[in-house]
Amino acid sequence: MSLPQKPATRLSGSEPALADGHVLVTKLSVALVLVTLGIFLPVVNLNWVNYDDDVFVTNNPMVAPGFTWAGVKWAFTAADIDYWRPLSWLSHMLDIELFGVAAGLHHLVNLLIHVAAAVLCLLAFHRMTGEVWPSALVAALFAWHPLHVESVAWIAERKDVLCGFFWHFTLWAYARHVERPGARRYALVCAGFLLGLMSKPMMVTLPCVLLLLDHWPLRRLEAIHEGTPPGRGPDWLGGLGRLAWEKAPLFAGSLVLAGATVLSQHRVGTMSGLAGIPLAERAANALAGYGTYLGQTFLPMNLCVLYPLPAEGVATWQWLGSGAIIALLLAAGLRWATAHPFVLVGWLWFLGVLVPVSGLVQVGEQAHADRYTYLPLTGVFLMIAWAGWRWARGCRVRLRVAGWLAVGVLLACAVVTRQQLRHWEHAGALFQRALAVTTGNTTAMNNYASDLMAVGRLDEAVAHLNEAIRVHPHQQQPQFNLGHIYAAQGNPEQALNVMTHAFALDPTSTTAEEQLAGLMGSLAANPADELKRRIVARAHSARGDYVSAASQLAEVLRHKPDDVPARIEFAAYVASSGRIDEAIVNMNELVQTHPADAMVRRRLGALLSRAGRLGEAANHLRAALASEPANLENHLALANVLTRIGRIQEARQLLEAALDSNPRFPPAQWQLAWLLATRAECRNGSEALRLANRAMESSSVKTADQLDTLAAAHAAAGEFERASVIMTQVLRVKPPTDPAQRLAMQERLRLYRIRQVYTEPDAGTQ
Repeated sequence: MSLPQKPATRLSGSEPALADGHVLVTKLSVALVLVTLGIFLPVVNLNWVNYDDDVFVTNNPMVAPGFTWAGVKWAFTAADIDYWRPLSWLSHMLDIELFGVAAGLHHLVNLLIHVAAAVLCLLAFHRMTGEVWPSALVAALFAWHPLHVESVAWIAERKDVLCGFFWHFTLWAYARHVERPGARRYALVCAGFLLGLMSKPMMVTLPCVLLLLDHWPLRRLEAIHEGTPPGRGPDWLGGLGRLAWEKAPLFAGSLVLAGATVLSQHRVGTMSGLAGIPLAERAANALAGYGTYLGQTFLPMNLCVLYPLPAEGVATWQWLGSGAIIALLLAAGLRWATAHPFVLVGWLWFLGVLVPVSGLVQVGEQAHADRYTYLPLTGVFLMIAWAGWRWARGCRVRLRVAGWLAVGVLLACAVVTRQQLRHWEHAGALFQRALAVTTGNTTAMNNYASDLMAVGRLDEAVAHLNEAIRVHPHQQQPQFNLGHIYAAQGNPEQALNVMTHAFALDPTSTTAEEQLAGLMGSLAANPADELKRRIVARAHSARGDYVSAASQLAEVLRHKPDDVPARIEFAAYVASSGRIDEAIVNMNELVQTHPADAMVRRRLGALLSRAGRLGEAANHLRAALASEPANLENHLALANVLTRIGRIQEARQLLEAALDSNPRFPPAQWQLAWLLATRAECRNGSEALRLANRAMESSSVKTADQLDTLAAAHAAAGEFERASVIMTQVLRVKPPTDPAQRLAMQERLRLYRIRQVYTEPDAGTQ
């Protein structure tokens, strides 16, 4: 794909002779290697961290064994962790094959790749521009800036440094191709680009960067227009199109990988949908992120491994300020597009390369990340280096001032980078740092607690986990960790309750699946662990697998046949699996040996009620109430059965008695509100609505049943329009999964629309 070429113009007197320039570049490359190694050498003493290192390497069944045929095949064909990046996986496998799990040597490989990328950065810019010193400054800033510590010091970010290496290799190869186009040289460009794509999808923006470099410093667009026939204006659009067509294979590869990455991350659940984070919030966070990255570039303070999305959203001043800076620098770049083209090229480089990780397509829980700057910041470095060079050249005093400024900046980068490395010594230091410089960082709380657990500081870990659960009560991992700590501390009931709640939050999530697999593996090694069997049973129950849940409890009862809570739970699982008569037989046997146990009576009554044996159920529930008159659950259970029998006034009296004992007891409020709204014998719409509204105040999450009751209360109070609105919302947003229940709600909505109340029919005795 041969196009007219125009080499970059060398500044007169600004560079040594060509031969001397190459000698100087060689010396600077050696210095860059040595200084970068010296700054980053502490990485060889760093350890693994419990954040992605385990998922990607040490606990990854495809990577941890080293090179295997199954692992290699998986690397090229699967994207079940995040996205397709086979070269990164193969590099981890090679490290395992060579070094085992010696973390220091894995870190050393990251460092060596980073050093090679920095040298290639110097060589590529020198080849494109002919300028040694600004090229060296860009390379040194790339190598030593504190924002790049994360990419080098984190073993899991091997993909970053590999991508950086092939990015700069492709730039260097492209500069060679521009000098003397040919199939072999173009093939080298494509090879570098393909290897970069196989390392990390960030490479997809490189074809656009090459178009920017065609404008400056390569000036290829200008060279095309010099061939325009006299009398005809320059065809800028056509020239740009020809240069873009030259890169068609690269653009094609970018489009394919970008699409595949979006699909894979959506499939594995790392990508947030618009319902979770609306587009307006994403755009605000993306704009604010550009300003944050710029601020951290010039003042790299309070850096850490994870910056969580702000719970209250991005402040208006942040995204407006960032937007203003973007617009001003873009306007300046366009204004100086001819005189100072490096401003436009550098700024568009920074803006464009950040787009895939800006947060417009939200992946993960971070608002922004240091590692995302690994390639984009080169655009900012380019602007700084060439602006300083243009200002200083030709004046000895300015050259001296610029030189000392450059030395000072690089020295500051080296010092801060060395300090930042200390936070990566181990997981505890890493997440302690994150907690110190961020707020509401539940992942940092959880991972720091995990490190505390590993060293036996359980009480401190509990405090951090409880705080994480308080901030984000729907995150599962902190609750699982808290359950494990309670088990280790000898608090089985607390452990069971916490783990049950964690599984119930999302029983089929990746986290829940991993926990269940771990528990099953532990039971295989120690089958007599009663607590873990009960937790596994709860996990199966949360997934709706009551047969497996019952089998786990049966194993517990085999060792402890007199365990009353286990027998009650076993009967519940048997009943839920469709064997309700068998469950009733089991509970009847338990009643014979524990006739005064109110819980046994109440659970048997519930089972009999489900079987339609309401008279027997009422007898057992009366016995439970007599044994424990202060237990409001007994009032509710008996009231429910009496309602079904048709003894409405007696049921009402029980519920009112429960509310006399505890006026703010929501279950009794809901049950009595439904009774007063739907039973002709005791209908009282205003009281039903008062109870439903008070109960609603206590509900953090509104269920379909609660909203159904609220709608019925509004209808009973004569507020049919409001009842219709509520029922319409329920059926649209929170429809019940049971078809019969959904049809019943639709019938109630029909009644409300014709201004009729709903009357609950008597089930009658059976």
